[in-house]
Amino acid sequence: MRRILPSAVDLKEQVTTYVEDAAKLARDRLSEAAASRAFEEIYEISLATSTVLGGLSNPRLRPVLGPAKSLVLRTPLLVGIGQLTVAEAELRRFVELVLWTIYFSDHAVEWLAFETAPGDGFSQDQRKPIAYAAHRQLRFYLDYVLELMGDEPSGLGLRVGKDLEQGLRKLNAAVHAGRLARGAARTPPYDDLSEPTLRAFSKTQRSTFASCIVLLAAYRRQGFDRLNALSRAYFDWLVGPKLRREVRSGPFGLT
Repeated sequence: MRRILPSAVDLKEQVTTYVEDAAKLARDRLSEAAASRAFEEIYEISLATSTVLGGLSNPRLRPVLGPAKSLVLRTPLLVGIGQLTVAEAELRRFVELVLWTIYFSDHAVEWLAFETAPGDGFSQDQRKPIAYAAHRQLRFYLDYVLELMGDEPSGLGLRVGKDLEQGLRKLNAAVHAGRLARGAARTPPYDDLSEPTLRAFSKTQRSTFASCIVLLAAYRRQGFDRLNALSRAYFDWLVGPKLRREVRSGPFGLT
C-alpha cells in the first residue's frame, strides 16, 4: 500500500526546512525593527516597566510579579519578529496578572483556591463564594481595584484605573479573532512593522504599562516610597511629566 503521510525522515526534513525559513523571517523582521525609532521606544518602555516592577516586588504578593515581568520582557521580542497581535494579547494578560496581584494579595483564602485549582474556567456557583471569587472574569477583578482605589487620597489611583478600563476594550478586541475573520485575503505569518504601526503599538504599550505601574505603586505605597534612584527615574519617565508632578504634589497611595 502506498504511503500517504510523510515518513519520519521526510517529516524531519520538512521541520528542518520550516525552522530555517522561520529563522530567516525572524532575522529579517528583527533587522527591520532595529532600524526603527519607534521600536527603540518599545524596548525602553519594557525596560522601564521591568525595572519598576523589580522595585515594587515583594515575596508576600500573590501572585508574585515575576510572571508579569516575564511578559514585559517578552514584548519587544514579539514585536521585533513581527508578532504585534500576539504582543497585544500579552498586554492584556499583563493587566490580568496585575489585577490578580492586587486582589489576591488581599485575599489569601481565595488565592489558595485559585492556586490549587488553576484551571482557566470560571466558577458560576455563588453558593461557593470562595471558589466563585477565585475564578471570575477580568471585569470582577478590575471592579475590585476600582473600588479599592476609591480610598486612594490623591484620586490618581481611581483615575488611572478608569483609564485602564478604557484601554482594556482595545486589548480585548485584539484577543478576539474578529479582525482575522473579516480579512479577505491570506495574511503573511508576521505583522506590519512600519513606523506608524510601531508608534501606535508603543502608545498602547506605554499606556497599559504605565497605568498598571501606577496602580501597583498606589497599592504598594511603602514599596514605592523605597524605590531606588534608577527605578524612580524610570517610573517618572514611564508615566510622563504631568502624572509625575501629580504623584509628587500631595498624598499618594493606600496606607
